Amino acid sequence: MNTPRCLKIATRIDTWLVHELGQGISPQRMVEDARYARDVLLVCDAYPGSTLAALAQRFREAEQQELDPPRSGFSASRFLSSFFGPAHRPGLESDLPPPSRPYRDGQGGRAR
Repeated sequence: MNTPRCLKIATRIDTWLVHELGQGISPQRMVEDARYARDVLLVCDAYPGSTLAALAQRFREAEQQELDPPRSGFSASRFLSSFFGPAHRPGLESDLPPPSRPYRDGQGGRAR
């Protein structure tokens, strides 16, 4: 079940049922209780060709979906920091010499 998507659709169903029937539902319960969801969807199906019927179909599809697979968590910065250490460590700046700056001789020559 794609729980976030089901919850979003159930919330829209609630809004439409309040509009059409003056009675809402519990979106959270619809996601947690399969029998409750079935009953709500049957009510929605009683309005063929309506937004409610379309939302009921979308809810059923979301129930069959798997959540997106978790990402591997690979990140270039984590990979590089495993070799070179973290990019920034507090207090490190005081241990480093000031950055070197190229200087030019008085004649406008090249940097040494």
